[in-house]
Order: sequence, then C-alpha cells, then structure tokens
Amino acid sequence: MKPQNAPEQRSGFVSRYGPLIARLLFAPILIGYAAMKVRALMGSVQADALQAFPMAQVALYVTILIEFAGGLMLVIGYRARLAAGVLVVFFLGVTSLMVPMVGTPGGLGMAYVDQIVKNLALIGGLLLLAVHGAGPISLDAWRERAAGRQ
Repeated sequence: MKPQNAPEQRSGFVSRYGPLIARLLFAPILIGYAAMKVRALMGSVQADALQAFPMAQVALYVTILIEFAGGLMLVIGYRARLAAGVLVVFFLGVTSLMVPMVGTPGGLGMAYVDQIVKNLALIGGLLLLAVHGAGPISLDAWRERAAGRQ
C-alpha cells in the first residue's frame, strides 16, 4: 500500500491550485499592511519616532516597499522564492526588534506578543514558499516552461 502523500496521489486540484490559493490568501496581509502604512504615513512616522527609532521615515518607506513588492511578487508568483526569502529576513529582523518591547508598561506587552506570534506564522508560511516555490500556476512556472521550449 502506497503512503497517502505519494507524488502520484498529490496530483489533481489541490496540487495544481493549492499553491495559487495559498498565495492569494497569504499576500493580502502584506499588501494590506503596506496600504495601511501609506494611508497613515505621518501617524506611523510619528509613532516610530516616539520610540526613538533612528531614521523612522526611511525605515517606514523601506517597510512599505518590501511588504508591497513582496506581496505582489507572491500574488503573481514572480521570483516567489526570492521574495519569500527576503520577507523571511525582513520579518526576522522586525520580530527581533519587537521582543524587547514585550515588557513595556501600560499593557502594550500583549499587543507585541500578538504581533510576534503573527510574524512567526508569516515566517513559517514564507519558508514554505521559499522551499517549494510558487507552484504550477505562477509566472515562475510559466518562465520555466518557456525556457524548456527553447
């Protein structure tokens, strides 16, 4: 008897459309956070500056660019492994900056714990994308098929 996860049994709807659906469900958090940061740009910069974060405005612009471009690259499946790898490094850095803030007074500690846990979940999903790629319905797969025909 073959194991349930044998390659022959993974073909079909889930193996074909699963990665696309996963990317479409995953990317809005990145693109949505980037959009929220753009809308509240001055408020975000002021909040970061209050935490004495150096070059808060530049960091905010870089964050918006990484989240938006990375989310878009994941949606269309263009260089998804690279985008996922960059986002893993980004979220590891952001998460490590949050850890010291967990013990802050005024009840903000739990909000940071929630953000850290969310970021760890994002890192896990991004690692899967970095390892397995964007799947058969993506620009990456299309480029591979096109390169194989030449």
